[in-house]
Amino acid sequence: MGEIEQLTKRAEQKQQPAHGFDTCGLLACVAISAFLSVWITLASGSFSPRSVVFLAVLPWLLLRAGGIVTAVLRLPSFFALDFLLGVAVVCVAGMAWKVFVPLSLWLLLIVLLVAVAGIPKLLPHRPRGRLSALGLLSVIVSLVAATGWSQDLILPTKTVKDAIVFKPWSDFFLHATIVARSLGSETLAQVGNYEWKGFPAIFYHYGSYSLPSCLAKVGHVRAYETVVGFWAPFGSFLTGLASYALGRAMWNQGAGLAALMATSLIPDAWLLNLAHPAYGYYWLQHVSPAGLYGVAFAGTALILIIKGARERRRVWIASGAVVGGLVSLFKVQVFAAAFPLLFSFAVVVWPPRRRWQWLVLAGCAAAGIGLLPLTNRFYVGPSVRLDFSGSDWYWKILANLARGTRVERWYQVFSAGQPFPSHLAEAFGLLWVNALGVFAVVAPIVWLFTAWRKTWRVSEGISVAAIVILFLMAFCLGRNGTSDNAYEFMQHPFVWVYWLVGSLAAGRLFLMVAEDRPRLWTRAMVVSIIALIWVPLYYGSGLQRGRWAGADEFSSLRVDRGLIDCAHYIRSQLPANAVAQDSHLDQVLILAGLAERPSFAARLDVWTSASKAFRESPYQEQLRKLESLQQATNIPDLQRSVRETGIRWYVVHPGDPNVWPAEFRDRSSFESDGYAVYDIQRCFDLH
Repeated sequence: MGEIEQLTKRAEQKQQPAHGFDTCGLLACVAISAFLSVWITLASGSFSPRSVVFLAVLPWLLLRAGGIVTAVLRLPSFFALDFLLGVAVVCVAGMAWKVFVPLSLWLLLIVLLVAVAGIPKLLPHRPRGRLSALGLLSVIVSLVAATGWSQDLILPTKTVKDAIVFKPWSDFFLHATIVARSLGSETLAQVGNYEWKGFPAIFYHYGSYSLPSCLAKVGHVRAYETVVGFWAPFGSFLTGLASYALGRAMWNQGAGLAALMATSLIPDAWLLNLAHPAYGYYWLQHVSPAGLYGVAFAGTALILIIKGARERRRVWIASGAVVGGLVSLFKVQVFAAAFPLLFSFAVVVWPPRRRWQWLVLAGCAAAGIGLLPLTNRFYVGPSVRLDFSGSDWYWKILANLARGTRVERWYQVFSAGQPFPSHLAEAFGLLWVNALGVFAVVAPIVWLFTAWRKTWRVSEGISVAAIVILFLMAFCLGRNGTSDNAYEFMQHPFVWVYWLVGSLAAGRLFLMVAEDRPRLWTRAMVVSIIALIWVPLYYGSGLQRGRWAGADEFSSLRVDRGLIDCAHYIRSQLPANAVAQDSHLDQVLILAGLAERPSFAARLDVWTSASKAFRESPYQEQLRKLESLQQATNIPDLQRSVRETGIRWYVVHPGDPNVWPAEFRDRSSFESDGYAVYDIQRCFDLH
């Protein structure tokens, strides 16, 4: 830790009161607000003054919230760290509100505004590093990079004849339903499952949806437009800012810029057609954006622990461990890979250091493994077990996904039917390249050089530990049943390792080459960043499209304009909690995501394959009630089915058989291009 102390002192800047803004800090907040406003305006296709006002206030609110945290901790801070902590605090507060408080988000926003305005006056003034020109540059570059990588999200649709093409990954319709269920005054438990009426709400990482929900509520922005135009790009911005913050906290601002460049501007191996089609860092982070928030806050936790270790402040170390635990609220798969590292690091550096700390660490690891089966009850679907049984199955999946791609021949050996351990060396090598990209070469060079010069420090140890954890998860987890949980826990955590190793390796490399002439190399770093800004602008277009056979089913979805019109009509009708049912069971949640209404039954195939609890529920009885509704040939039968289901809006597709009585069938509430919306509660007006 001596190296960290020495190098960090070089980066110390002038301090100012935490409640004030310097010029660059003010410009940074204005830039953030401007980019956010442009993103949501482009995504929605219209200018909303209410959303602009909300986004103008948001950076100030987040920075003040983070400043309160660092003031309470008495932690010398800087703009990026305060901002990241503020986002974490506000997101967790929003999630807690929706879990426990059955009141409107408007009241939450009022409480937050009063808190961030009043609490700092009750605290002693704490210094925060004045945002320098390099710090402002890191904010601008992070915003531009996020814009480039999110092009398919910020401009999400394309008009074709009689249809709209939605370029983002199909899961964004699901994300829109999660935002939609937070817009009312009910808690998540009261709302229940949005896809199956009567089925309970599932355990999920809801944390990152807090800010999009507030934007949708205040700005009257559609939920789908909020998740594509704000949630994902803002998360991308946060990961870039976290890279800079980590490099700055570890070393200096030049190292922070190097870390930012490594994780936001350097193409990964997937983009260069050198990695498996499932191992695209930028692709996976932007089709599953909760990972962006998980990575950013895991990095923030690491910063707190590093600062606590350097200054021997237990409360900072403990705070880092707490923030690391909160990552589970943002992305469980990232938490599974990051928290063991963060907790282990916190235990090892806890002052004063003693040898027994290693015994404590070993005991905690054993306890964690022993308690793993108990945590499985919180997940939807079969358990994920640490029994070394999933490797053969996992690598066969990768081999199947690689078919028809440029890397197919590298994975053929795993589908040949021979026992997996005979191909262990190939699997290790491929995972190394897949998970680290260009840093599969850069990081070992840095490690060898520091070892040769006997300057191996904690940053190298953290990188190695993160890689070890990833490999253990990829090769030691088991698979039980038909759920994809095991696959996600074996594959998704690589985004954390890529980001962490890339940030630390780039920062350390900059430190080594700039040792004699830091100013010259810092200028060179600025020039390099400006030169590489074209990378996300070039590769970001079409990023949402996967590269394996069948990936086209999940992006660039062509949706009939009639269905979209029906969804928008339902969204315009009150009440907001009325049940809307798609006659085709809404297999992609297009109706639910665009109409922002709960379904009586949806995504049957997904639920029956993914959830044991669902398969054991009386869902078939629910399907029988729906079938009775669809087959009702007289008014009394129709009325009975409506009472049983509680459905308000029913959407009929073109060509669907409709045997309802003519006096009801011919009185749809809305029609568009062969699609029809029925207010089936109106059947009670017929006698």
